[in-house]
Amino acid sequence: GDYGDVSERKRLRENLHCKSFKWYLDTIYPELFIPGEAVAAGEIRNMGDGKTCVDSPAKKNDLHKPVGTYPCHNQGGNQFFMLSKEGEIRRDEACFDYSGGDVILYPCHGSKGNQLWIYDPALNTIQHGSSRKCLALLSNLKLAMETCDPSKARQKWSFQGYDATKLVLDPKKADP
Repeated sequence: GDYGDVSERKRLRENLHCKSFKWYLDTIYPELFIPGEAVAAGEIRNMGDGKTCVDSPAKKNDLHKPVGTYPCHNQGGNQFFMLSKEGEIRRDEACFDYSGGDVILYPCHGSKGNQLWIYDPALNTIQHGSSRKCLALLSNLKLAMETCDPSKARQKWSFQGYDATKLVLDPKKADP
């Protein structure tokens, strides 16, 4: 649309040495998750049976409950998850969290720990960062964490939309 003459506003921003919105996000609010920067986004399909996907609602009353599975339906919704650069598997503010029991959805805290996951697209594994265990689909279609074994098909996962180039951190954000 036509916003008219904005040159006075631009001069004011220059005179006040205003920073850009990107500067604000990078400097003041770096923990904000930006979906467009996700390393992977879409379904997480088990390659052992080829037809079961991770499936869980992620609303507030769904938190603290085990992450579930359901036949893949290619409709997104409860089967849409993102892998952040920080290693979170998340939707909105709910992250996969493993502390020794079930894999649950827990409010994202940005501190890695129980919420750090490593997807290996060569081995097709989803490994928990601190326990070093791998996500597996049991015969009863429940998720479990097991000692990693590349020969076990139940530990093989395809994370839709995986793009390794998005793992490269912004050089301006890297530690000196």
